[in-house]
Amino acid sequence: MRRLTPCGGPVSAPASRRGPRRRAQRARGASHRAGRLSAATLLCALGWSSAASAYHTDDDHITDDTAWTLKGPKNFRLGLYKASATIADRVVVGTYIWPWLARTASAFAKWRFLSLGPTEWAVEGGLFHLDTASFDGTGPNAPVFNIGTATLSGTLELGDHQISNNLIGTAVRAKGEIDEDTLGGAGEGGLSNLQYVLAYQYRVSRSFALVVTGRYQILQVLAGQTSFTSRPDDYTSIEVVAAASDDSIVNFRYALSVIPALAWSWENFNLRLGVGYGNFNVPGINFMIEQRTLIPELDLYWTF
Repeated sequence: MRRLTPCGGPVSAPASRRGPRRRAQRARGASHRAGRLSAATLLCALGWSSAASAYHTDDDHITDDTAWTLKGPKNFRLGLYKASATIADRVVVGTYIWPWLARTASAFAKWRFLSLGPTEWAVEGGLFHLDTASFDGTGPNAPVFNIGTATLSGTLELGDHQISNNLIGTAVRAKGEIDEDTLGGAGEGGLSNLQYVLAYQYRVSRSFALVVTGRYQILQVLAGQTSFTSRPDDYTSIEVVAAASDDSIVNFRYALSVIPALAWSWENFNLRLGVGYGNFNVPGINFMIEQRTLIPELDLYWTF
């Protein structure tokens, strides 16, 4: 038996029966190719997302205690301790969040001014106005600190290893009455000091790194234009007035700490956990507590 095609040509019955199967096979083939294309596109997208989102890459780095700034598509950071914006990959302006909880104004700026082979160099400055009466309730004679910080940072990157050297100077002008309870003891450290910070990072993967940070206080002196009363115990009161050169009553040089930590990154979220030992350093204002203790470290922030 013979039938006519729509174009008028004859075709055998078996051939006509094969037509739908071939069309189905072609449709399935096109579907498989589309599926392979979609899978390949998805894998590429996932791979790009992973490379772009993890901060242990050529464009994304840990910026704390290093010379690095945010690069690439990410220009903003918001977290527990800092909020900042990056301009043209090299200039950062921001504020420390926690001082505002105590009505303490703060601001900082960082400039990554030189990229030379495997090294990066940056300078950073910060300003704080700290009125302890706003949170410790000591009254009108509570210490008031005006604090300025300056940091020079150099970072050397060798494959998965990174070493950063930071020299941090802190200048303080203080007025008021400081006793052993002020700032939980940190008030006695309300002095101008010079610190050295060494940060080592081992990049385990694109989203996980091991970080060890060591801090050493090189020297500490009474701030010029300082006037306060030191109370080292309940029975002793010592007046310290303006530009004193003998700082032995409040000085504890050679304060140090070592803190190993783990650092993770996801698409935008970053988490850092660690615990170390030594003299705790109040972030930003660089007051070191005299007593050595265990030092927990927790930081979480978003970059976008």
